[in-house]
Amino acid sequence: MIETYAFLAALTVQILLLSLLQPAWATRYARAKAEAQLPGLDRRGRDRFLILYRAVNAGIALLGLGLLGWLFQYMRNPAWDAQSVMRLQSVYTVLQVAPYMLLSLVAVWIKKKTLLHSPPEAIRTASLERRGLFDIVSPGIIIIAALAYVLFVACVFYVRLHPFPGFTGYASLSLATLAYGASGASVYWLLYGRKRWPRETRAYRAQAVETQVRVNIYSCIAVIAFLAMRLMLNMLQQPRWMPFAVSAYIVTVMLLTSTMMFALRRQAEADQLSPKPAL
Repeated sequence: MIETYAFLAALTVQILLLSLLQPAWATRYARAKAEAQLPGLDRRGRDRFLILYRAVNAGIALLGLGLLGWLFQYMRNPAWDAQSVMRLQSVYTVLQVAPYMLLSLVAVWIKKKTLLHSPPEAIRTASLERRGLFDIVSPGIIIIAALAYVLFVACVFYVRLHPFPGFTGYASLSLATLAYGASGASVYWLLYGRKRWPRETRAYRAQAVETQVRVNIYSCIAVIAFLAMRLMLNMLQQPRWMPFAVSAYIVTVMLLTSTMMFALRRQAEADQLSPKPAL
């Protein structure tokens, strides 16, 4: 029963974080960025959309509490099925993440619309010195991320020599490689190919690049930790711990994302209070 209570506790944290706390943090960040970079944006329309965003997430949280109650009853039965629980968990997680993705798409649309309709004199110009990867993340963290991947690859091939029913090592290795490849491409784009949003100050841009690069690197380590745990649970024939592992991973990734919002919100508020933009 330990795995049952561990999962229910992790799911409770997931509901609280993704559907209540994170929307509140995202709303504050969106307001701060809009005030600093889009002072001409319709505040009433913006606030109506953000209130709706919070309301939708509150509804999803209530749905999650209902799911939590049902799972509590279902998982009291010693014969509960881990695959069924994980399917419900996956559907609910997609539902939780969907509003945040929509908010991100709306933000991109507003930025493009603003660029098209803003007169040249209303747009700030700024320069940004290029910073290397090791100026943002210490070499030790990069070595840890690379070593984690190498050790995971070695672990997969070692376990393959002693296969067990339900071995998913190659699928996990593919996911790890895809995650590292996507993060590497994202880091390169952030450092060398990121388009400059003209209304950002130099300080905000530097903060945005720094935090996003760090989130990418730490997310790679989190991916390896999760996939290694999944491989170990499969090897030990402990599928009932998988729902807990999934929720713990989701919470970890969202906490990493939230640290980025905290840093950027503080910088946006500083830009708004500053008498002159840091050009």
